[in-house]
Amino acid sequence: MKAAVKLLVIPVCAALLAALPCRAAGAAAQAPNVIVIVVDCLRADHLSLYGYGRKTSPNIDAFASGAAVFRQAIAQAPTTLLSFASIFTSLEVSAHGVTDQTRALGDSALTMAEIFRIYGYRTGAFVGGLNLNPLFGLDRGFDKYLYVGRTDASFKDTLSPALAWAEERKAKGEKFLLVAHGNDLHTPYLFPASGLYDKGFRVSEGLAKLLDSEAQLFLLHGRKLTLSSGGGDIALTQDDADHLLARYDEGINYADALIGDFLVKLRAGGLLDGAVVVITADHGEGLFDHDYFFHDFNVYDDTLRVPLVIKVPGAAHSKVSKQVRLIDLMPTLLDLAGIPPNAAAQGESLKPLLNGDGPAPGGGRAFSESSVGDKVLRSGRWKLIRTPLRTELYDLKKDPGEKHDLYAAEKKTAAALSEDLSARLAADAELSPGVVPPAGGKFAEEMKRDAAWQKELYKRMREPGAH
Repeated sequence: MKAAVKLLVIPVCAALLAALPCRAAGAAAQAPNVIVIVVDCLRADHLSLYGYGRKTSPNIDAFASGAAVFRQAIAQAPTTLLSFASIFTSLEVSAHGVTDQTRALGDSALTMAEIFRIYGYRTGAFVGGLNLNPLFGLDRGFDKYLYVGRTDASFKDTLSPALAWAEERKAKGEKFLLVAHGNDLHTPYLFPASGLYDKGFRVSEGLAKLLDSEAQLFLLHGRKLTLSSGGGDIALTQDDADHLLARYDEGINYADALIGDFLVKLRAGGLLDGAVVVITADHGEGLFDHDYFFHDFNVYDDTLRVPLVIKVPGAAHSKVSKQVRLIDLMPTLLDLAGIPPNAAAQGESLKPLLNGDGPAPGGGRAFSESSVGDKVLRSGRWKLIRTPLRTELYDLKKDPGEKHDLYAAEKKTAAALSEDLSARLAADAELSPGVVPPAGGKFAEEMKRDAAWQKELYKRMREPGAH
């Protein structure tokens, strides 16, 4: 099976990379190693690096002091599967076609790992959580794809084997692309209690008894908790909400410590010498700011604005205010590695912004989509959100918290943005539709049921009086 996959890579390269001629593996000998660290559910404005009051991220802060910090980085989806598919292909959600948990990446979408491997890199991914199951096709192009199939998969599970793999590559004189991912900020919060922020909150019995097995399948909307197993809603107190927020922030601090230790060990082994290193997130978390605690149904900046820090050898610290997108990451890393761009990519290299004041990619527009039908266009000061039930418009310059819907007051602006959004979605749909995962497997059936359940919850959440 592995040999068959390799035979398919070359025709794809020829078909999609007219400007990217395949060359010998040794051609990447002088190129940098590339390390990408993705923190699941990490909301940008809860990092002390981005101005948060709690000092949640001392190690990431220290790392960023010698790197470019992107202040307005936008994810293409508020869920892991859809967002990773966009990161790995540099395609928007409707373009790669992995629109929910019933779709997998099709062969026509060339991945970042496949391109790096064509240019002589060894490629490894160390990931966890159900949405990164190889069934979805995100393992394509990786020589090593270590998958921890638990929702609570931690950097504690992934960083140690990632380090060992990187050390082996160095010992063999091989250039590498390494992707490391941790689900530490994803509920259930099973990391050790530190007492750092979670102090004195009287947690209600209903929340305290929430079973770990149900933690993926409940809805926190407004101040009500709905379990997948039925039995009605559980009303949350202010102490419950403060407890959840404190635990989330402690999760950031926990993940930050693991990442800091990983960077120390990489540096000690000479693995950061000349390397390009990225720290980012696939999406953020709602944390009640728009009545919803989690991320799946949230397309506000609570979940779509993510941290993005890129460290390039020899470059000074900088803060970049221009809007960028996670689909820009793949073209940027290829550019920094001296690899020609993928002609099919929708993202653009951020290298000009690293070197100075370049233009915002995508003409300053960022498109995002959820797995339940929400569509977003973020363009300059304006953000348009189109849901199955209504359309919203926000002036991000005056209202960065997206509290005041201006759709009724700014009809002309809303109409122009809506037309732009519709045109982009129609164009995306012509590109690379996803495929149905292999049938018959238990996991595929579970994901199908989960996707249907999420859509039903979303519908209930949008009903009048749901708050």
